Amino acid sequence: MKLAHPAVLVLLGAAALGAAAPAAPARVEPDPVVAGQRVHLGDGGRCADAGAARADSTLFGPVALRPGAHGMAADVRVPERAAPGRHTVTFRCAPGGETFTETLTVRRGRVEGVDVPQAAGGLALLVLAGGAAYLLRRRGAAARS
Repeated sequence: MKLAHPAVLVLLGAAALGAAAPAAPARVEPDPVVAGQRVHLGDGGRCADAGAARADSTLFGPVALRPGAHGMAADVRVPERAAPGRHTVTFRCAPGGETFTETLTVRRGRVEGVDVPQAAGGLALLVLAGGAAYLLRRRGAAARS
């Protein structure tokens, strides 16, 4: 048997398994979160760009999902008043369509990290410090000559 025949059979078998695999699960990322943090909601491609798809939770209310690179998705901010614990997020593909749920865990604490203005300010300070060091070094080299 030629080497190409087993390779073709393996590729066909892999394709069949891929086609039979269930759809990717819905995603709520990151999980866990703290109050005030942004969360990405995604259907994992299960709604197939349904026009009226949405996610709903007592945590943040109904949110319309929009078509994206990996299915229907939206970003939402967890309210500052969110109670710690596990919260259910229900995805509805369309009126009368598929419904599925995920959970989101809210922990005590506050959002920490760097936002865009802080990062831009830090970068500006770094550039200024680098420029000052370069100029001081040039002046020192010129004085020694």
